[in-house]
Amino acid sequence: MSCLTHYPPRLCASSRHPEQTYQRADKLYVVRSTSQTQQRNIALTLEDDGVTYLVMRGEPAPTADAGAVYMGSGGVMLVPTGRIFVRLDDEASLEAHAEAFRKLGYVITHVLPYAPNAGWLERADKDAAEALRGIPDLARLPGVQNVEPQLLTVRAQR
Repeated sequence: MSCLTHYPPRLCASSRHPEQTYQRADKLYVVRSTSQTQQRNIALTLEDDGVTYLVMRGEPAPTADAGAVYMGSGGVMLVPTGRIFVRLDDEASLEAHAEAFRKLGYVITHVLPYAPNAGWLERADKDAAEALRGIPDLARLPGVQNVEPQLLTVRAQR
């Protein structure tokens, strides 16, 4: 059994646009780069916040610390980081909702300085799969306007 089965098979781009979905990719997985990471079978390398994510071809070992890769339109690969963006009603404060987020297993990691009603959450246990699976629960909280996963992909060239 794959270590990726606890990731949702389908992922919504945002709670405001549930019609836009991504499918969990077969035969692709992501790992965070370390000095011991095998350099073969790399399909894509992504950087974010000082972390290098390697999208690998094949199936991860059952005990691997691997994450799911999702496919967007046109075959675009999307890598969830485990961070979740939440925007509340305009007059609300993200910090005021910290207890409700905590009850669902999330902690606030960053409040936008220019928009105190929005910011980033992560699971307290750092479990990216559970962060994705909990998006519908976050979206149902009173005062929540939008919830979306942070998804890394290659930048489009203009």
